[in-house]
Amino acid sequence: MSNVIIKGYHVKHNLTLNKDIDIKNLLLKAKKVADYAVKNKNNNKILTSKYVKQYGLPSTISNQILRKYGKGTIKEASNINLIVPNATTKIKSNNNIVEYHSIEYNDGFINIKPLKLHLRWNPGKKFKKINQIEISESRYMIVATFDKINNNNKYNDILGIDHNCGVGRHIINAANLKTGEVLNLGKRGPNIRKMYYKKRQKQKIKGNKEKRIMKDLNHKISRKIVDYALKNKLKIVVEKLSGIRKKATKRKGCNNKNRLINSWSFYRLQTFIEYKAKEYGIPFIKINPHYTSQECSYCTIIGDRDRSNFICKNKKCKKYNVCRNADINAAFNVGKRSLLPGGRAQ
Repeated sequence: MSNVIIKGYHVKHNLTLNKDIDIKNLLLKAKKVADYAVKNKNNNKILTSKYVKQYGLPSTISNQILRKYGKGTIKEASNINLIVPNATTKIKSNNNIVEYHSIEYNDGFINIKPLKLHLRWNPGKKFKKINQIEISESRYMIVATFDKINNNNKYNDILGIDHNCGVGRHIINAANLKTGEVLNLGKRGPNIRKMYYKKRQKQKIKGNKEKRIMKDLNHKISRKIVDYALKNKLKIVVEKLSGIRKKATKRKGCNNKNRLINSWSFYRLQTFIEYKAKEYGIPFIKINPHYTSQECSYCTIIGDRDRSNFICKNKKCKKYNVCRNADINAAFNVGKRSLLPGGRAQ
């Protein structure tokens, strides 16, 4: 298992207002290099900065663009960014070997040497190195390597997580199998989706404010889950999400529910949980989700589910005929499924 984790950060900039650098002109040059790469991708001998120096980009940037667009099945280059790798060059000076880094970080500032650019950046924790920076017309995309946080905790117990979406329901229900404690998170998410859907219908919405709000909510939910798992030394168990959009039903009156299911970023939320968990060395497990919403979490017999309610009809079960929350019942089932032979997803 790798002892490092690579993370990406997006930082907005206002280079279009900077008189010292013409970002639009640089991006136009990058587009020309990318077009050259696509046109000549079958001839590796001429895919070097030597053959595109007439466009005026630093060679380290030209080479990265040529590598990216000079292979694969790309037929047309679009949305081209400046790609600055953190290249290291050894230079001999006065009988000494000096290392030159194309990207340097010092006291909260990044120095992008090939473009003579400086930007303020603080990831909030120590990192090993900056691998690469991409620059678009509106933002920097910084890729950095961090050490994984080593902890000697043994994660013997389980936190089962059930994903949901629907007005009046929580996006996440998480169940601690050891204590029986339940976390219900993200109830306002579906309401936000519904509100912005109505605004779009009336054409009263501009920009991507909804997307930013939902991404922020997903970050906060995933952080709470990981913090809880870390504090209680719990493995995180989730459903394998493939086919989740097929759950949308065709019954009369289900249009609102289907719209929420098909517009919710389930995968993004699960990805946030996964990378935050791995950063702390918390085991992250995916299980086959079949029947987790229909089985009783006490006796595993399939019961009756009616929207948010679940009732077990097994007379031998201690929860026989007791009305319970269906989503919480499913969260316990998700956690327990990871303990069964063949329960884990491949």
